[in-house]
Amino acid sequence: MRLPQLPLTRGRSFTVSSDAIAGAAADFVAGGGDPTDNPRFFFGDLAVTSLDELASGSLPTDEVRTRMGNLAVSGYFGGVWLRDNLRSPAPATPPSAAPVDLTVSRIGMRMFDALAGGLTAAATARPWFVGTVAHATVPVMLALYGYNRGYLEYLLENPPAGVPSMGDTLSCKGFLDCNSSAFPLEIATRYDAALTELASPTSLGWWEMKLWSTVLEGATGAGRFVWQAIGSAGGFSAASYASLVDLSSAYLMISKAAVLSSMLAAADGDVGVGRSSLLLQAGLWMWSGSYFAGLASNAPVGTLPEILVA
Repeated sequence: MRLPQLPLTRGRSFTVSSDAIAGAAADFVAGGGDPTDNPRFFFGDLAVTSLDELASGSLPTDEVRTRMGNLAVSGYFGGVWLRDNLRSPAPATPPSAAPVDLTVSRIGMRMFDALAGGLTAAATARPWFVGTVAHATVPVMLALYGYNRGYLEYLLENPPAGVPSMGDTLSCKGFLDCNSSAFPLEIATRYDAALTELASPTSLGWWEMKLWSTVLEGATGAGRFVWQAIGSAGGFSAASYASLVDLSSAYLMISKAAVLSSMLAAADGDVGVGRSSLLLQAGLWMWSGSYFAGLASNAPVGTLPEILVA
């Protein structure tokens, strides 16, 4: 495996382990994954596998840090990849012996690392604190989910010229009741019991969750607006469209799981689900923050990790 320079390899919540990523890559290939499909592994499989393991709530502290490190790698280089595909094609820059100044990206990653570290610590706190934090995260997670649903819908409705639509990969029966065939995930439906409670609330807590859902459904408009602006500015390359839809679909499904699990913890007082939800959210923010750090990176065009098969 080849891993280019990162803004950070260690923080409050994470440690990047080349050995752990190489092991995950070996598992990906052994499971039938295409070793030449680096975006699918680094930006998709590595991230969702790590998030699923975090949500299991059974990892020791050092393994939590390693999975968070996987997400830092996936997010950062995913952002660099998207940055390269949101502008006119440019030739890859020849590698240089001198290190690239990644100060801006480093600052961004430290900010999200602090947030992820706080959520990771909260996941191991006393039950009342777990419930309190999970409750506070509900509107934030709803807004994040809504934004991501909006931009995914825009992507599906507006493929580049000459590229077949992938609109049938996303099916939604309601604001939170969505599923994707582009990147199928078990965790996408793991907390769907919350959908029944939202449809017919049986307690004051679930009426509150329903209210938040109704209010923040409008966040989909923000996602559409941002990506409409990106499309007007030149959009994304045809070659990247399928991968972008796949990864955006995976992100939406993870966001859905984070929302519904936080609701179950807040409305039903399920401490076990609450701990899992906070770890899942910590990973989601580490992934997201590193992604934005990648978008802001001045790393040369084509700076991406690779699976190396002997």
